[in-house]
Amino acid sequence: MLFRRFPVLGLVIPLLAVMAGCATADAAPRVERADVAVRSYASPSGAPDFCAALAGSTHLTGLPVAVGTLTADPGDVEARFALTAAISELQDVLDDVRTHAGFLALERSLEQLAGALRKAGDGLLTDAVRTAIRTGLDDVGQQVQPVCDFPA
Repeated sequence: MLFRRFPVLGLVIPLLAVMAGCATADAAPRVERADVAVRSYASPSGAPDFCAALAGSTHLTGLPVAVGTLTADPGDVEARFALTAAISELQDVLDDVRTHAGFLALERSLEQLAGALRKAGDGLLTDAVRTAIRTGLDDVGQQVQPVCDFPA
């Protein structure tokens, strides 16, 4: 009866059983999350911890879709939630960057990007705000790439 109510369970449980049988006891299976910004990222030696935080973010990659959706439909609740979640992740990264010396330019770029995203969240999705978001994302990317060495 459980499988009738939730037909997906009828497919998922056998799949999990087959997958469990494929793992050997000698090697722990490597799990790559599909919902993070950079799935196969390993921080280079000496990289600040904000690199791993950026790579592990789950909402920042959804910004283009959220901003595009809010441009077309400012009342879209799902897009507004995605934008708010991305701002929260970005704020966490910014707080982390502030604990490291020598990243003042990155800190300023993150602050400007966060400010533009907040304006978008307030419903002010003008061309200038969209340009500030795009420029901010590019600038942050250029600032972190030499430090974090994200895969291309």
